[in-house]
Amino acid sequence: MTEPSAPSQVDELLGARPRSRVRRWVSVGILLLALAVAAMLLLRFLEGNDTPYYMAPVVRADLRPHLALTGTLHLAGEIGVRAPQDAMIAALPAGVGSTVEQGQAVAVVDVSHAASTIAADRSALAAARDAVAHAGVTRKAAAARLARYEKVWQESGHRVPSLDELEGARAEAMRAAIALRRDRVLADAAKQRLHADLARLDAALPRAPFAAVVTQLLVAPGSRVQAGQPIVDIAPRGAQARVVVLLSRGIGPLPAGMHASVLIDGSGDVQHPATLLRVDTDASGQRSAVFGLAPDPGIAPRASVTVRLTLPVRHRVLVVPNAALAFAPHCTSDHSHTSICLLARDGTARSVDIVAGPSDGRNTQVLAGSVRPGQLAIIGWREAPAASSPELQRPASSASPAAAASS
Repeated sequence: MTEPSAPSQVDELLGARPRSRVRRWVSVGILLLALAVAAMLLLRFLEGNDTPYYMAPVVRADLRPHLALTGTLHLAGEIGVRAPQDAMIAALPAGVGSTVEQGQAVAVVDVSHAASTIAADRSALAAARDAVAHAGVTRKAAAARLARYEKVWQESGHRVPSLDELEGARAEAMRAAIALRRDRVLADAAKQRLHADLARLDAALPRAPFAAVVTQLLVAPGSRVQAGQPIVDIAPRGAQARVVVLLSRGIGPLPAGMHASVLIDGSGDVQHPATLLRVDTDASGQRSAVFGLAPDPGIAPRASVTVRLTLPVRHRVLVVPNAALAFAPHCTSDHSHTSICLLARDGTARSVDIVAGPSDGRNTQVLAGSVRPGQLAIIGWREAPAASSPELQRPASSASPAAAASS
């Protein structure tokens, strides 16, 4: 049956034209091509691609980073107790975490060098006191003899005893009184020397200036310290615990007052609530965050801790899967930089250095690097290659971000 060569009245009424043979075959061809493409895609989906890797795209997405920062716990108001003078530390009776009273010695120093001096002072004082006692007896006897002579002299009308005997008794009593005063002065001097040596010995002991808890021992028993050298660190009782952690460049600003949780090493999974007090920056530009904890006598000073906090959401940032960072060592022999492995258009893998930012546990923010959205990052092997397989040969790393930027 042949198609009409001219439009009918119905076609003219409907505004249509009869279908030509060429248009029909074009439609059939397009349909067959679409079926072929669909068949190829289906076959590729069933068979998989021919690369030995699993891949995931680099994308822009919202990220809510979770951080786990390690630090050391301190107590507010910590000071160091210093050695008053050069000494040998014999013992440290107050261990870390123990409490001391005001004026209590926090260390025992070796006093062997002063023991002989103090023993000599005690012996000298005892001898001086014996001399004072002897001089007192002599002075008393001389005074009694002079008193008898004076009495007889008065009663005998100055006839007996002789004047020479009376003057001799008077001179003897005076010499005894002088000797007693001299021995008393010597005894006082010996006593002062003993007290001075005892005071120097007492001053050699480092003492707590206030009621406190010991937070750190800075020296060990048997070590020699110099005057002014710190021996132990102490903090006031009931002082607030603080944790100081270093912040990397990619963390960004942190608002004061944000909440965090602190895990203390060795205390299990017990979490202590903490609050960000401030962020300090030193002369080199290194930032450190100071978190405050509520007073808790169960928290050991100077304990190693882990601070967990959640940063505000970062919108539309460039992220890569954490699995890509884990796979990166398979892609390069240079482990001095953080990198990921990208799949090039020709099917080869190349290592790209990046500056990694914070992570939410699944994805990590890319702060810098020759990475664009849509690129495929390698996250694992489809099948672990054999040791001699060429896939295990590490591809050459691409240029660093700095070099790429300069070019």
